[in-house]
Amino acid sequence: MLQHSQTFLIVIDMHIYDYIIIGSGLTGQTIATQISQETQNVLLLEAEPFTGGSNRPTLFQNQTIDAGLRFFPSTELSLKAIHQMENLLGLKLIKNEIDNHPETYEASGFKSFVGFGSNPPSFYDQFSYFLNSKELELTLPVYKIVELLKEKYQGETLTRSHVTKFGFSGPEEGSKSDPQLTHVVVNGNKEFHAKNFIFAGNVRDLALILPDNILNIRAKAKLKKDSYWLAVCLDLYHEGETTDKSNLFVLDGTTDDTIGPCVGRFLTATAADVSTTQKAHQISQWIGFIDLSSSEETENIGEVLKKMKRQIKRAFPEMGEAIKNERIFVSSPLSGGELKMNSNGTLHKVNNLWIASAQMSRFANLLGSTLQAQMTLAALGFVPAIAEPQANNIAAHADDEEELMPAPQADESSNMFAAIAAEATAGKPAKASKKVRKSKNKEQSAEV
Repeated sequence: MLQHSQTFLIVIDMHIYDYIIIGSGLTGQTIATQISQETQNVLLLEAEPFTGGSNRPTLFQNQTIDAGLRFFPSTELSLKAIHQMENLLGLKLIKNEIDNHPETYEASGFKSFVGFGSNPPSFYDQFSYFLNSKELELTLPVYKIVELLKEKYQGETLTRSHVTKFGFSGPEEGSKSDPQLTHVVVNGNKEFHAKNFIFAGNVRDLALILPDNILNIRAKAKLKKDSYWLAVCLDLYHEGETTDKSNLFVLDGTTDDTIGPCVGRFLTATAADVSTTQKAHQISQWIGFIDLSSSEETENIGEVLKKMKRQIKRAFPEMGEAIKNERIFVSSPLSGGELKMNSNGTLHKVNNLWIASAQMSRFANLLGSTLQAQMTLAALGFVPAIAEPQANNIAAHADDEEELMPAPQADESSNMFAAIAAEATAGKPAKASKKVRKSKNKEQSAEV
């Protein structure tokens, strides 16, 4: 019998997103939500089983709170960043501007904190964020803002999706053009294609997922060796009310060590509930810092926690027997990493990969996350650029100005921030503006 062989042509509809955002923390979720208001052809990838990063809610002693101490300094940049968030969510987020006069404890008792003098901690750039003399009191906890951003988001989200590789095409041999990022590989075996990519994850991971012709070996080695600071968060649940003060406390003690100080505050105490026989109680939240390399040894994290607890009990001895529960949380890296980038926020050699990680911001914590999101969105043409004030100092505002340390020096990311703002001020479109914002061709066919 004559047998005829047949060849089958399988045509797969390969979906191409307008944008793929990697990382769903405050920065990534803000960017994804804003972009999805104009195109729903957006994919948000998150390696963890949940979205929100460190700004997700946590349940502690039957009370939903932020996962660690949250503080938003009142500065001109802060106000502008929050106003843009208000525009996105369509609600008022700023409740009030309140005084924040940090206190410290010495043998003679509590007194105003006036700075570190000539011996600041090595993580001063992270710590000084909490020392601003004015604070923005928000109408909602930060975790609730992130939840509202998720509700307003109109694209797709995939959790448990760890990006393991960036895929490129071209250039052709002899061409001087840069290679084009075309897709990401997730969990080692699945590809997702897009026209534009926004990385809002851990900058250090780029050394693992970018090929050597994009990020050379020397740059990768530097990324791995750079200093990265992590927050060691300690939440304490204690019976009774320790203090009704809402300001921050800086505690260090007299021991000369490399661990450095911690900072914390007390939440409003909860009155006793007769119906449940629950006693009056209060939660306090504290933060210390540790560098990434030291954190790889759990004993070092333990030493930071021991000092934090020792100083808390030294300053507030009445808490000793009242502490009934604790919650410990170590953040992902908050800072560190240097990359060669274009003025519009894209990675050098890759004109469709925006680096939006908050670690790249010269501003710390929530302010850095919010500003990095706004800066990336401005570069893409989705929101107006936030012009940085000429004289801006987010370092500690204290009564004795001579004790102040200088504000962090501008780095490449701040120059990029200024360049984007300058383009917007001059009325010029950002380099990656509306040309890449929408795509009529959401899908294309590929023959396999």
